[in-house]
Amino acid sequence: MRALLFLIPLAFVVSCKQSKKSGEVEETPVQTEAQAEALVQKGEKTLSTYCYQCHNPEVTMDNMLAPPMIAVKNHYITEDTSKEEFMADLRIWMAGPSEEKSKMPGALEKFGLMNHQIYPDSIITVIGEYLYNNEVAEPEWYQEHHEEMHGKGKGKGMGAGQGKGQKKGGQ
Repeated sequence: MRALLFLIPLAFVVSCKQSKKSGEVEETPVQTEAQAEALVQKGEKTLSTYCYQCHNPEVTMDNMLAPPMIAVKNHYITEDTSKEEFMADLRIWMAGPSEEKSKMPGALEKFGLMNHQIYPDSIITVIGEYLYNNEVAEPEWYQEHHEEMHGKGKGKGMGAGQGKGQKKGGQ
């Protein structure tokens, strides 16, 4: 009888460990609203610190050093783009920008090729997650410029509030 009482809990522990080893997916804890907001704030701060030096949405069109991030988002994230595809494209681009890798020929013509920036993968991940899941600031002049370049409603991207996931300020 003692052996049976010992074997039942042991079997339970072993079976739990085996299910994790067999590749079953564990449930991910649900984020609280506060945790989600903290991630948004971290993304905004990271984008501001690392990207807005050149992609600043507050700068006039004539003073831009690079296309605004909304333009980057519009060209790299379409309705069919998964987060994994976008993150892979971003990592490939950041590993060494080149004309062959670019999805923005107009920006290459206007601004030239982006200088190679060496950022840790953790920073690239935060920036990519934020871009994919949230709206980004749009310069006042951008919509008119976008329509002039691409026509009304003919863009492939998901900017201008059409991004996947959370809206600015959480949702």
